[in-house]
Amino acid sequence: MPFSYAPPSGSASYQVLLEGDQAQVVSNAGETLTFIVDRGQKNTVLSLVDVSRITDRSLTPLIALEHLFGQSAALQEIIIHDPKRVTAWALGDFFLETDQLAVNRAEFFQLPYLWRARAGTASLTERWTVTNDRKHPLRIQPQDGIGYRRFVPSIGKTLQFRRAETERDLVVFHEWHNQPRVSEFWELNQSPEELREYLLKQRNDRHQSPWIVEADGAPVAYFEFYWTPEDRLAPYYDYEPFDRGFHFLIGEKSFLGVQNTDAIIKSALHFLFIDDPRTRRVMAEPRHDNAKVLKYVELIPAWKKLKEFDFPHKRAALLECARERFLDGNFL
Repeated sequence: MPFSYAPPSGSASYQVLLEGDQAQVVSNAGETLTFIVDRGQKNTVLSLVDVSRITDRSLTPLIALEHLFGQSAALQEIIIHDPKRVTAWALGDFFLETDQLAVNRAEFFQLPYLWRARAGTASLTERWTVTNDRKHPLRIQPQDGIGYRRFVPSIGKTLQFRRAETERDLVVFHEWHNQPRVSEFWELNQSPEELREYLLKQRNDRHQSPWIVEADGAPVAYFEFYWTPEDRLAPYYDYEPFDRGFHFLIGEKSFLGVQNTDAIIKSALHFLFIDDPRTRRVMAEPRHDNAKVLKYVELIPAWKKLKEFDFPHKRAALLECARERFLDGNFL
């Protein structure tokens, strides 16, 4: 059966079809890329057979790489054999100097083209300001709409992060927070009017942003991403200017489970690391006794528990996910 991909950066969608050692990527715009696949345990060679109607800046060759890397966590490198060099311009930051190009897994997943809808929060310039006596870069306000989308092979679903909108998402937001298993830790089992004000505050705060996670288009989870230098967390550790952090909940009961939560957390980390390449660490500070969250420190070894500390309102565990540990760790 074909696998479907729909990068949020454009309107094109793609299907990948595999038959024996031949693979084909076809877009809804009529682009076709056909190649022979020679699989190895740690590297795979793609020999280009035919190209049809590939246009400038097409994502078609990158879709082929995403599919192959996604199907095998052990695959570390894909070698593209392209005697005519017709795909060189389409591979983003990779350059085809001969008739072969080696694409490393960790480098590939740092490219934003397939998963980010826009350029992200990164800027060519930096302006600095001060919040609570802490100097930090001035943050770019996220735009509404889809920020990140990725097909996750481990669960066979497409996850996307869409910036939460007050009226559009209030009903489900209220429903989720009034579940006892959620309110035990979030303590936001409030009325719709109170939660409307909460969402408005999140949307208008430059240091953080609320996001709804959708699985195949259905809302299943909620995230709050924040910059740690401006956050309440900053006084408790030695932060860097582009450190990020998040809080999250799985709201849809049918989506609970280790496999789905694992996929969502990894996608959130990927989102933050490609959102701004200057982000070296993602931090988290769950309650120290939140065993359901802390178990993912073991499941995703890119996380490290640094210490426990006391907020005014809770005792927390300080968790750190380093960029290099995550991207070099075959977690995507």
